[in-house]
Amino acid sequence: MKRAWLIGDKVYLRAIERTDIDNGWLDWINDPINTMGLWSPNPQNREHLVEYFENSLDQSKVVMFAVCDKTNDRYIGNARLFDINFIHRMCGYGRLIGPPEYRGKGYGSDALIQLLRHGFHNLGLNRIWSVAWIENEKSLASNRKVGMTEEGVARQYCYKNGRFYDGIYLSMLRSDFDRLHGGPDHWAERDSKLRAASGND
Repeated sequence: MKRAWLIGDKVYLRAIERTDIDNGWLDWINDPINTMGLWSPNPQNREHLVEYFENSLDQSKVVMFAVCDKTNDRYIGNARLFDINFIHRMCGYGRLIGPPEYRGKGYGSDALIQLLRHGFHNLGLNRIWSVAWIENEKSLASNRKVGMTEEGVARQYCYKNGRFYDGIYLSMLRSDFDRLHGGPDHWAERDSKLRAASGND
């Protein structure tokens, strides 16, 4: 695992790099299957992603990770905390699993757990939220699997394919995460065992 920051069961998260743009990210963001679940209706060129990447370097507002397969170090997606508010201790999140062979197999859910863990245990946040458009069944299923709570419906939240769609508000609290996935002591013990098993203790 190369520069792993957070290690899950299937994936690990590392810092996003500018080189990741040409290592899959640009292709994924222009894949019609992927963009069905994203808010932007427009194609993206390399300059757009460079600007997006550079806007994600201000870690007082945004934290962005590359998602990698633990078994082969392959870069397979991105995970991001944004609109970080350290006064109210909350933020939003987004994620993308790019290669089609990795979709719907638990990699995105595993990445989300590690992203939430970072927000709650490392940044001290209390609430992390997201909005999924109502037709994005895979995203909603993954959020439910991880334990996100559906808070309500935002009517006609987004415009796609010539019509308006509702959005589903989801969130998780720190207390929810610790109950479902373990608190800091649980993860510290797990990380220690992983380091020992890899010979890096």
